[in-house]
Amino acid sequence: MAMVFLFAGCKNVTTHEENRWTITANPETTTLTFEHEELGIVAEEIRLILKKEEKITPLKAWTIERKEDTLVISTGEPQKTIWEFYVTDTAMDVISSHPDAHLKGMASAGENRIPARIASQDNGIMYTQMGFVSATNIYNLFDMPTDVMLRFPDNSALSRNKEDNTLMDIIVPVTKGKEVTLIHNYYTDVIGLSDYQETDFKPVYKPISDRFETAPTGWSSWYCYYMAAEQEDLVEETNAIAEKLKPYGLEYVQLDAAYTKGEEANWLEWNKEMYPDGGKFWFDHVREKGLKPGLWLNPYGANYTNPSMADQYPENFFLRDSSGNLSRACCSADSTIVRLDFTNPNVIEQHTRPLFDKLVNDWDLSYLKAGGWGTWMDFYEENRENAFNPELDSREASRNLLAAIREEMGDENYILGCAMHEIGVGFNYFDGSRTGGDDYAHWTGEGHWSGGMQTFFNSLFGANWLNGICWWSDPDNVMIRDPLNMDEGKTIVSSISLSGQAYMSSDFIADFSKERLQDFLHSDVNIGWAGQYPDKVKALPEEKLELYRKTMPTMPIRAMDLYPFKSDPTCCPEPEEFPRAMDLKVNSESGIYDVIALYNWNDRSMERVLDLQEDLGLKPDTDYLVFDFWNQKFLGTTRIMIKQEVPAHGTKALIVKKVGKTPQLLANSRHITCAYSIESLNWNEENRTLSGTSRAVPGDQYKLFIHAPEDYEFDHTEIDSKNASHTIRPNGIIEVAFTGQEDPTDWEVVFK
Repeated sequence: MAMVFLFAGCKNVTTHEENRWTITANPETTTLTFEHEELGIVAEEIRLILKKEEKITPLKAWTIERKEDTLVISTGEPQKTIWEFYVTDTAMDVISSHPDAHLKGMASAGENRIPARIASQDNGIMYTQMGFVSATNIYNLFDMPTDVMLRFPDNSALSRNKEDNTLMDIIVPVTKGKEVTLIHNYYTDVIGLSDYQETDFKPVYKPISDRFETAPTGWSSWYCYYMAAEQEDLVEETNAIAEKLKPYGLEYVQLDAAYTKGEEANWLEWNKEMYPDGGKFWFDHVREKGLKPGLWLNPYGANYTNPSMADQYPENFFLRDSSGNLSRACCSADSTIVRLDFTNPNVIEQHTRPLFDKLVNDWDLSYLKAGGWGTWMDFYEENRENAFNPELDSREASRNLLAAIREEMGDENYILGCAMHEIGVGFNYFDGSRTGGDDYAHWTGEGHWSGGMQTFFNSLFGANWLNGICWWSDPDNVMIRDPLNMDEGKTIVSSISLSGQAYMSSDFIADFSKERLQDFLHSDVNIGWAGQYPDKVKALPEEKLELYRKTMPTMPIRAMDLYPFKSDPTCCPEPEEFPRAMDLKVNSESGIYDVIALYNWNDRSMERVLDLQEDLGLKPDTDYLVFDFWNQKFLGTTRIMIKQEVPAHGTKALIVKKVGKTPQLLANSRHITCAYSIESLNWNEENRTLSGTSRAVPGDQYKLFIHAPEDYEFDHTEIDSKNASHTIRPNGIIEVAFTGQEDPTDWEVVFK
């Protein structure tokens, strides 16, 4: 926009305040700072520049003037230009007299203001993030505490500041549109948390708590044993898990609803035939094995004739239907567990609080899978005239209960909501939540009502936008046993690991004795998987255990695509299609790189192609190394695209890392993210040495894959471990191997 007028302005620091914005202009340093009342510093050290292609010209000799609701800056060197700054509560608009005008500075982008994509940027690839990352196609920052999306124009450049990763270096073109836009109430109103609710309760966004840095990694009894899990089964599974998966990061062992079977059973007095030594015995056994006990429990119900915390409860403790009948609480083993009335405050004080005080402080409960809340709310709304206080909204009554449970559980114990039912009711109280229906150990669920692992993928992709933002999403249990094949197993574990969502396995880990197998197959498995596949009830084979071992534990990964993927923001999402790939962007001790799950959802092997710039947001005209994690193989160098043949229902897990000028770590064999085991990493140019510290699993072979440019010649390794070796591979790859030990292993790779 051309301008011909000039102002006789000042040469002092000028502050312009308007519509909750503060712009501070310093003519001496020729920098600006943008602050917002709600967000704090939005951007700082902003310079006025002219940018034409790659040439950048800073503008100096500022004169500053405030004119009504506008801040005006005139520059004198090396070109005379005029810049006008207008602000509203939701935007900042900049107008310049020069067509090549840009703003260049730094934007705050720490742990609570994260890079994000919105629905209009959907390209069929799902982005997730770990650490302080950036990409060429990221133009938004989401401020988690305030539910504000901070948007820059689509052709802006945001990249991490090398000295301070909590800042983004930004170059923003001065265009006809707004240079900075604030989208307030992004989750609540724009995504529309409240648009899909059928009641007067309107949930609002709440940021995830800081109680847990990652989603849980564990094992659940449900999809193995359903209602047939007995004490012997649990002991055997706990022993096997402690031996086979605990060293790889599995932490929780959770029993589902089987213990509630029988007229006398309640939350503390378990079915005596199935659990002869009682529930606390198994809790103690889990602890003795170095694991943490978890329990499914419907806190909305109690045994009517044998309640947990008294010989008998008053009649007004129970919620009845219009005919005065008691109603079965959801998902328990039989009808002896009936719904309680939480509009009566005495129920919480005399039942809920003492029950969870006992479970947490005496039994040492660490993980609660809290079921039944959605069905309780539905039943209450249909029968609220019979409630103790019918004026109380069901969501308010439910949140009163959840608040009490959260207080009794404490910050150190995990609460999973099961199932989601309505988004938002459990915010603040749940650490995580189921986000869809029940899955099943079959790729399509053919012959079963569940939809099989397609239901798992619906939940994982459709609700990933909540993960690490509002809570840790749980797409339901992970299963990879037969009839799921190895390629399908790789797709399942790659997806859960690279998403950072709750990783709860439900496969048989323990070997079956002949007697135990016969007892199990002749027990109550009529709703179970074993009834359909009795010949496949067996311990998971070693090759499939390796899939778990190389993808556990969960890592601090959260969503970057902050919108429901091709679906509505509802419970039980069903995306129109699944993503072509998942792209985890990593910035950790192991380096800066991408881990790609390249999918083939078809029933036959197919070639899959990814464009490095359009699909992954990588830098143009740049060479990248590509490593196949599952096959532990270097695939070569590319700067345009990745093209791979992917088997039916399969996944290629690819590490994509920029070619360096010096030797660098490309991948390791321990974890699909290639980040979990690396505790330190350093290149010393003077000594021509790449050194690091790795925490490997004791007794396991551990491999490092290092790429060296052509002008670096390998000399030797120095490794503080047994069985150390190295192999020179083609194309500059050095494969270093050693055996893991109790303490972390220091290693060096020295070049001539």
